[in-house]
Amino acid sequence: MQFFDNGDRKILSDDILSFLKEEEQDNLAIEQSVRQMFADITANGFAAVRDYTKKFDNFDLTEENFKVSLDEVDTLAAEISPELSASIETAVERVKAFHEHQKEFGFDTEDAYGNKMGQRIVPLDSVAVYVPGGRALYPSTFYMTVIPALIAGVKRIVVLTPPRTFQESPEIARLIQLLGITEIYRGAGCALVLAAANGLPELPKVDKIVGPGNAYIAKAKQICYGKIDIDMIAGPSDITVIADTNKKEDAAMVASDLLSQAEHDPMARAVLIASDKDFIDAVTEEVYRQASLLTDTKENAVASLNKRAMAILTDTVMTAVELANLLAPEHLELFSDNPEILLEKVKFAGSVFVGKSTPESVGDYLGGPNHVLPTSGTARFFSPLGVYDFTKRFSYLQFTPSSLKHYREDIAKIARSEHLEAHARAVETRFE
Repeated sequence: MQFFDNGDRKILSDDILSFLKEEEQDNLAIEQSVRQMFADITANGFAAVRDYTKKFDNFDLTEENFKVSLDEVDTLAAEISPELSASIETAVERVKAFHEHQKEFGFDTEDAYGNKMGQRIVPLDSVAVYVPGGRALYPSTFYMTVIPALIAGVKRIVVLTPPRTFQESPEIARLIQLLGITEIYRGAGCALVLAAANGLPELPKVDKIVGPGNAYIAKAKQICYGKIDIDMIAGPSDITVIADTNKKEDAAMVASDLLSQAEHDPMARAVLIASDKDFIDAVTEEVYRQASLLTDTKENAVASLNKRAMAILTDTVMTAVELANLLAPEHLELFSDNPEILLEKVKFAGSVFVGKSTPESVGDYLGGPNHVLPTSGTARFFSPLGVYDFTKRFSYLQFTPSSLKHYREDIAKIARSEHLEAHARAVETRFE
């Protein structure tokens, strides 16, 4: 875990900026590979998806098992423990309750001349939700992506997921039952995304694809953007914890919160910002101690801490918030006895976890707000996934004859200033 003394600076020092620079990835090679896959799927359809699924997932995909049957879903769902099913149902209800507040409504208005205008908000017709199945299976991602689409009123919700999901995840099968999803496809993840964006006889085209995934999934979504809509380009997960404390007994909690993201992936980034060097030292020691006790995710966590984690010493907690705004983290935790004061200064973050009793994992599972969040500093301009991502807007305008007559000269003058004579004549002919 790299240490930096940023002093009283309200900007990130050059050495911090250098450390933050993402390790170079072979993005060009990934892009070329995905574009070749897209061309193959466009030309050869399901046969290409079948071949990629065999190559990457070692699964024999057929036209019969491409779409997952609801009988198969029911059989797998029966394997879930009643206790876990009850916990998932609790999470679903909490996430639904939060997202109900995100509904948007159109408006109608009329001006002094009797002209009517307004805006309509309508749900998308079809959306595909990608549920990853690479390093780990995440049932929570399933309900976080599906629930806002359901609340928005999307008619057709398609689930795309690797074959592994229906070999190992009764949790996702139970969620399919619980949320009433009937259209589910399995296959190599990247190939599925490309197929859903392009459309196949076996998998009709969708209007939008959402959900996180690896670098290939992200590149596939990026390549398809414009042909369809997407939610965002997701990168490795990250967390920033502002620790407004010097109590060594708090170090264990802060360390566990940093690890909650470090264990995801070797490329995940955990950042601690504090104004007490002794406390930073205590957290650093504790985070490695706790990482050594992990089982399934120990390797990920240690690699993330060694290569990507950082601790920043600053003069005051308010400077810490300013630095956090520059980082624009996916997850921002305000570990403080007076977190509300800090929250007022936050501008850029995917989701904020307020106070010592709100670890990031609460938000991952059942807090209410969505856990599909902008990563890699893109919280400066992207927002969390929400109901608004599954709707579109259109406006309407109805002018009265007298109003058109009143404004005809203004319209014609502006049109002719742009050398668009037909635009001007479209108004004027109505009065000849």
